[in-house]
Amino acid sequence: MEKPLQNLFSCVKFNNMKNSLWQFKNAAGTFASSSANKIKSLYFPLCNHAPIISSLSPDLHGDIKTGYHTFLLEPASRVSLINSKTSRNFWIYIDKDKYWSAAGVSKDTIYSQYDKFSISAGLLWHKITRQNKKLGLKAEITSFVPAETDPVEIMSVKITNISSKSIEFTPTAAIPLYCRSADNLRDHRHVTSLLQRIKLHKFGVIAKPTLCFDEAGHRVNDTFYFALGFNDKSNAPAYIYPDQEDFIGNSDLEAPDAVLKNKKPDKKSCYQGKEPMAGLKFKPACLKPKHTCSFTVMLGITKDEKSIHNLLKKFNTPEKTQTALEQNIAYWQKLSSKISVDTADKDFDAWLRWVNIQPVLRKIFGCSFLPDFDYGKGGRGWRDLWQDCLSLILTDPDDVRPLLLNNFKGVRINGSNATIIGSKPGEFIADRNNLPRIWMDH
Repeated sequence: MEKPLQNLFSCVKFNNMKNSLWQFKNAAGTFASSSANKIKSLYFPLCNHAPIISSLSPDLHGDIKTGYHTFLLEPASRVSLINSKTSRNFWIYIDKDKYWSAAGVSKDTIYSQYDKFSISAGLLWHKITRQNKKLGLKAEITSFVPAETDPVEIMSVKITNISSKSIEFTPTAAIPLYCRSADNLRDHRHVTSLLQRIKLHKFGVIAKPTLCFDEAGHRVNDTFYFALGFNDKSNAPAYIYPDQEDFIGNSDLEAPDAVLKNKKPDKKSCYQGKEPMAGLKFKPACLKPKHTCSFTVMLGITKDEKSIHNLLKKFNTPEKTQTALEQNIAYWQKLSSKISVDTADKDFDAWLRWVNIQPVLRKIFGCSFLPDFDYGKGGRGWRDLWQDCLSLILTDPDDVRPLLLNNFKGVRINGSNATIIGSKPGEFIADRNNLPRIWMDH
């Protein structure tokens, strides 16, 4: 834990915040940047206790998962944040020569070169803003994971006409799905795509692969992956593209035919056994000057298909989504304020609000669930969480008691102490490779 903190301290210029990459906006730790999009390897964490574990970059690359074997979006590494075409995207189509990625992921440079970018973020929410005077539009995309245990990431998109004339456009949410284990990035990628079973939903797609497929043993899959969308009147998309092949056509995700050619889905195409896609094209919208419309995309993972309907009902209006965002902000603000530091440097105090929640984030993320996954397959280290428990005594004394008691179950009299924490309370694994041994540093 010491090294990450040292790296953070070395990067932060508390004495000259105006020249740094980002600036704090308040004592609660909210910050802003107008140049973060220039550093393609940056990313931001979103999570809750479900757990939904997410990462996203300034152009909305990143992934969503609940564990190593259950990724909704393709697993991301620091390198793939830079090189991959796979991202959360939202397209605006005006005519055949005028289209725009509100997320900034497009091959087009004619209009995107006029983008004015900014980002603001806080505990734990993330908003990017792109303003394009050439097109006369501004896009704000806010992402968050509702507090506590709702198994979704919510992507709220607002489009505003900043010109003096009415603008008509066709909006399309474009989320390439993955829906399987991280192992299948390399092992059995094609076979596991053949196992995909995609169900068209009124508001999007639900995917449930038939099997979890690996050399250790093929098991029946019980996990549902979904991506649903609606506009500010709670209306469903006009067209749904359930597989990537149909959505991109003869191009790719940075210039898909479904957008650039305004192509409708191929109703005769069979989408089972293909790479899943949530291409959600809404009916054309016409915005008067200074007017705004909005769209919401729900991205989630669950083992209970019925819960998808309940989640849709819970978040299906802009008002409900805004309430969930405010509750999420309040939850993390309360958690981060349990230890209060007041120094002469207010930027340092605001930065420490983020340090306060680091043990909670590591409890949720473990050592491996951000694009810098130096510890492999997602196990939570016994020693790491022991250190975090000491901090949690101050921030969460009630909940940390059973955690501490269970940690003691990993102590063995012969010195062959646990290294990996299992999925059940008090369950420990001696070694990732099942090699029990004596550890001199425990």
